[in-house]
Amino acid sequence: MQITEKYLDLENFYINILFNQGKSLEGFISSFGFAALIYNVETGSYILFDTGSDGDVLLHNLSQLRIDVADISKVVISHNHPEHTKGLENIYDANNDLEIYVPVENQITYNRKYPLSKVYGVSEVTEIEKNVYLTGQLGNYLKEQSLLLKTREDKGILLVGCCHPGLNEIFNAFPNRGNIEVIIGGLHNTRVFSTLNSLKFIGACHCTKYNDILKVKYPEKYHEIKVGEELLF
Repeated sequence: MQITEKYLDLENFYINILFNQGKSLEGFISSFGFAALIYNVETGSYILFDTGSDGDVLLHNLSQLRIDVADISKVVISHNHPEHTKGLENIYDANNDLEIYVPVENQITYNRKYPLSKVYGVSEVTEIEKNVYLTGQLGNYLKEQSLLLKTREDKGILLVGCCHPGLNEIFNAFPNRGNIEVIIGGLHNTRVFSTLNSLKFIGACHCTKYNDILKVKYPEKYHEIKVGEELLF
């Protein structure tokens, strides 16, 4: 699926939705959780953001895209909930030559579980490869990190797991990292939508509680995410 023509000249990143409950394209399986595969045109590498709740479903959807697990070089885990982490077990079994990025609070756990991979605990804004940034862990009771893709035109594409720390904290974590125009992922119980006013594309999915309100409030921006679709930026 291609977004609008105004984005087609950028093509800095290809984002494939691998895991989400709800609608899916033919041949793909939907299930509870979230995962998105990012292809970075600048580096020629694949980054997996979250891994869903079922590794078999994740591998099936990857195969539908004809993506070899061995081609995935980095995995980013937003937070340590099973619907975002469970699929990593299957990815690791097929390819342990990985860099795994987790909130620093979870680093020891992932080091023990995935000893053959390089596990990085992220505590602050970090560039993990060209034009790809992590917030590092945010929040109080539950630590979570988000990922920002920066295009050549200095536009920001934000991927989120569940937004447990809140949209304001996530957006404020990226000073001078580009103007964020896109958000993709779960917005959970977010009810204060003012942060979304400046966006051009809202791909709210997974745990978002107020999708119906978002559809009404932002009819030109809201996009219903489907498993298997490809978004070009």
